[in-house]
Amino acid sequence: MRLGRWRHVAMVAVVMGALAAACGLAPSRLCAGDDIELPEIERVTLPNGLRVVAAEYHELPLLEVTLLIGSGAAQDPEGKEGLASLVAGALRRGTVDRGAQAFAEAVEFLGAAVDASVSHDTTVITAEFLEKDARTGLALVGEMLMRPAFHGEELRREREEVLAALRGRYEDPAEIAALCYAAFLYRGHPYGRPVEGRPEAVERITQRDVRAFYERHYRPNNAIAVVVGDLPAESLIEHVTTALGGWEPGLPGPAAPAGPTRFRTRSILIVDKPGATQVQIRLGNIAIARGDPAYVVAQVGNTVFGGGFSSRLMEELRIKRSLTYAAWSYFAAARVPGDFRLGTFTKVSTTAETLSLALSELARFRDEPPTREELAKARSYLRGQFPLRLQAPDALAGRLAEIEWYGLGFDDLEKFRSRVARVRTEEVTAFVRRVVPSPETVAVVVVGPAAKIAPALEGIGPIEITTPEKCVARPEQVELHPTSRQPQAEPR
Repeated sequence: MRLGRWRHVAMVAVVMGALAAACGLAPSRLCAGDDIELPEIERVTLPNGLRVVAAEYHELPLLEVTLLIGSGAAQDPEGKEGLASLVAGALRRGTVDRGAQAFAEAVEFLGAAVDASVSHDTTVITAEFLEKDARTGLALVGEMLMRPAFHGEELRREREEVLAALRGRYEDPAEIAALCYAAFLYRGHPYGRPVEGRPEAVERITQRDVRAFYERHYRPNNAIAVVVGDLPAESLIEHVTTALGGWEPGLPGPAAPAGPTRFRTRSILIVDKPGATQVQIRLGNIAIARGDPAYVVAQVGNTVFGGGFSSRLMEELRIKRSLTYAAWSYFAAARVPGDFRLGTFTKVSTTAETLSLALSELARFRDEPPTREELAKARSYLRGQFPLRLQAPDALAGRLAEIEWYGLGFDDLEKFRSRVARVRTEEVTAFVRRVVPSPETVAVVVVGPAAKIAPALEGIGPIEITTPEKCVARPEQVELHPTSRQPQAEPR
């Protein structure tokens, strides 16, 4: 499989290297004036409920498959967090027809690449192979999806690899910040769970748990198959039907979780990392879902604030003050409202200054509309980058799966550039004041040596102190700093 991955990287590099930084500066079949010209696309639903999207791509002799399962870490049973991720990883460890080594050799023989990833809402399996191997490659995908073995020894190996990776995460301050920020902000909501789980939870997962999760969630009527390749769309659909038409349907996919609640007061969680020489900072609050009609406006506004090197955050924290090498923000939009988050890092001695300035810039973002120059730069950047992110066939397959999952319609791609061009200052201002949190209503996570940074932060907000291990375990296990008070939340 490694050979397939390197071949894929090389091909994408060739394609991307041939493109200019904006749609109008180089010929591209995706560009048609201000809009994107999509290739021929067909959409069908098979009798077993599997939704199939097929798109022609004739630039390279490849077939890209993205199969989205409408279940993820949000469906992990309490106390067995990490189950969805473990199931996805175990899929590649052998089938009923062939063991793990034989399956890996069959994939490598094709020079193919097969991978799986899990989010809170979905599981995504991707595969890539040459167009001439379309039938054989899709048959392997079908074998993996419909007849996984989940042998005990292979599950044990997968679990040990996951546990080793999880324990390593607690050594990386940036990883700790991401995990603890989610747990602190979402407080008991499924989006606050670490997708890969917690070590003690993963250790409890049994072979029976894995099989039960697979049987419940890996069903065609809870799945979307997107195939992009150098064949007519009708042929692509035919190949998918042959490979996956016999997949037995099951219960309908799980309902979306209830929306999370917003913080309504500023609260600070310090995650004690005594030996750290730098401090990681994350802050934010609940914002919007991916299907929100204002998502394009959100992207434009965020580009102004923290979405690029010329953003306000970078200008103030790095260029003017030299407090950090990087500062960023983004909308972690999901099936139900995710969060708007800001991130940066700094020296221990400048923790309070950096956090205070970040909060000040957040307030300015809400109070001061983008200037004409800022808005023009943001729109130009987004419009120029967008076509580049669709040129590779795997990227196009991923975006089409996203569109189908969120029910957005293909014009989400076709009209993106023109929608960005039409975004006005008043829209950004209204959206930011409605959705982006006030600096007085954010959850703040700071990872660093608590003894050194807590005294300087006490004047910024109520403080809680915990450890990396405890912060992702249970909210009630957080050890309170003597001067703290509990954060409050309100329904969104």
